[in-house]
Amino acid sequence: MTDNEPTDDGWPAEYRDPRDRPHPETLRITVESFEQAREETVAAARTVEDDESTPAVVSFASIDDLRKILTERRIELLRLLIAIDGAAESITALADALDRDYRPVHDDVGVLDQYGLIFVVDEGQTKRPYVPYRRVRLDVELAGEADETDPAVASG
Repeated sequence: MTDNEPTDDGWPAEYRDPRDRPHPETLRITVESFEQAREETVAAARTVEDDESTPAVVSFASIDDLRKILTERRIELLRLLIAIDGAAESITALADALDRDYRPVHDDVGVLDQYGLIFVVDEGQTKRPYVPYRRVRLDVELAGEADETDPAVASG
């Protein structure tokens, strides 16, 4: 890839480094269908452009999917990155700050990066975990109609 080509994730070349990209202040994590998330994202994009008060959104299809990704250890990692103004010097430094072994922290960073909850800045031999948000808001709505066929709610 040359310096003028777009990044693999579609950003213009000048945004190759995620630290140079515009980011809202808040990341909102939701549990909703792909269609619901897409509709909300498109509506937000149409009404507000580069507004730091409009949160970025990462959605999961189910609470179970969310729980598999946002484990206690990964939440602790996110909190620490936010507390240190978003960036660690390296995964090794992050593991040291968390008082954890390198390999599980490396794996957690990879998962959080894969799901768009953090970014990893590649600086040659060093990979720097980076969170551009000042806060992460978990938005899970527990509502709905009871399904009579569900054994958990069926009378018997």
